[in-house]
Amino acid sequence: MVWAFLLAAILGAIAYLDRTAAFQLMLHRPLVVATAMGAVFGNVYAGAQVGAVLELLYLARLPVGASIPPDDTGAAIFAGTASAFASSSVGLDMGSFAATLLLSVPCAELGKTVDRLVRRVNGRISALTLEAVERGDSQAVDHGLLAGVTLFALAGAVLTLVYAGAGMAAGKLLLPRFGPESRLDFAALLPVLPLIGAASVFSCSRTERTAPAFYLTMTAVFAATLFFRWMG
Repeated sequence: MVWAFLLAAILGAIAYLDRTAAFQLMLHRPLVVATAMGAVFGNVYAGAQVGAVLELLYLARLPVGASIPPDDTGAAIFAGTASAFASSSVGLDMGSFAATLLLSVPCAELGKTVDRLVRRVNGRISALTLEAVERGDSQAVDHGLLAGVTLFALAGAVLTLVYAGAGMAAGKLLLPRFGPESRLDFAALLPVLPLIGAASVFSCSRTERTAPAFYLTMTAVFAATLFFRWMG
């Protein structure tokens, strides 16, 4: 288990670097991250299921420029881990699936706060680097860039360990404590969550020509969710 968390921390650091500081190869997207966490903790299909829904929920919220959206990467780390552990404890039924998605929301907000703090510290590093360059330090830029990248990677690794630990606790301890009636209540919310994400994508459309893309995306996500549930 220690090695699994170590691997998760490495993957999480890469994913958080991919969000803003480096790469930007879409490795930080919820579908990729949740699937990876599911694979690390023993059930890739469970991770892919929650990742598909989270991808739709956060598709219109991108970390572009100075904007700081909710931390969909952190939400995916938590949900992918929780779903993997839940599948081997209480089972990933519709109620547990919906509960996992809802419990990931605080993780997204916590990550947003941490992201804001990291960017503030990174701005301070930039100011110190500029002062060093003005004093004639030719290596200051290299050191500043390395410090900034290290800061984002370290913050990502720590957040990953926190989210993965919380996901393990939720999957092994919290979700099994929900009774059948509670899981039925959560299950009733499941069809609404993808529709909320689809509506978010549609609200960002600028022309009626994007309507087919909206409906195709919604259909694809529902199909992917059903497919992975059938495979699992």
